[in-house]
Amino acid sequence: MAKYAITGASGLIGSELAKALEERGDSVLRIGRGSNKDTDIEWDPSRAILDASQLEGLDGLVHLAGESIEGRWSKRKKERILNSRILGTSLLAAKISELDNPPKVVVSSSAIGFYGNRGDEILSEKSASGSGFLSEVCKKWELEASAIASPKTRLVIARTGIVCTPMGGALPKILQTLKFFVGGPLGSGKQWWSWITLEDEIRALLHLLDSQVEGAVNLVAPEPVTNKSFVKIFGKQMRRPYFLVAPSLALRLLLGEMADGLLLASARVKPDALTESGFIFKHSNLDSAAVELADSYE
Repeated sequence: MAKYAITGASGLIGSELAKALEERGDSVLRIGRGSNKDTDIEWDPSRAILDASQLEGLDGLVHLAGESIEGRWSKRKKERILNSRILGTSLLAAKISELDNPPKVVVSSSAIGFYGNRGDEILSEKSASGSGFLSEVCKKWELEASAIASPKTRLVIARTGIVCTPMGGALPKILQTLKFFVGGPLGSGKQWWSWITLEDEIRALLHLLDSQVEGAVNLVAPEPVTNKSFVKIFGKQMRRPYFLVAPSLALRLLLGEMADGLLLASARVKPDALTESGFIFKHSNLDSAAVELADSYE
């Protein structure tokens, strides 16, 4: 039985990953704030609280914790987004460096926001970083994580795209607008959305723990789609109209900087490292994935 630890284990991805690991017979330690039944290892990055001894000899650690990027990006919100990632990752790196037997592998999360707004350019793990708030956050986040890599610890940087699940994130909001006949493209709809189903996200994380992959890995399906196509595919599946455009100006007025940084940004990302390592997607095409995703929502 292998032994793993997860930060952010109470979140959408973390809770599903913990479940998947336990279902295959592995032991999972949940790292979180406070002492409760859902926390096995207490940590507080703002006060540098984490008992390093509890990380000794782990088969692997998956670092997912961080402030949600959803919501209007006020100055304080942006500080929380950045600090939650920098402080948490630097604390892990410092504590892991103290261990005689550090985790054999650490998968530290990042995001395809690393690439910034790149239009129609096809992006792989070899592509340079972009510009903008999310790109800067990801670059600093990954720099802190780089200190974890050592001859004893294989480091993977998991750059996740838009995780599609009716359980949370962006998809339920889009499906809800379609359900009530007010769905449609965001802005021009020409921006590329690089997506992955939650099921494949979890399968990919397990693959990264079990394989010998290291370095940056894009966790996205091999067939990105434009935002217009994304909405159209789900609109057809739900038998709802999908032509009511949400103008860019209205989105900017409503959401501020987040509109440009997240909803209107274009990132046409390919999962080269993942596919080259032998990973096989269950959902590589959004048309087929939408059947399952939309049905489970309704």
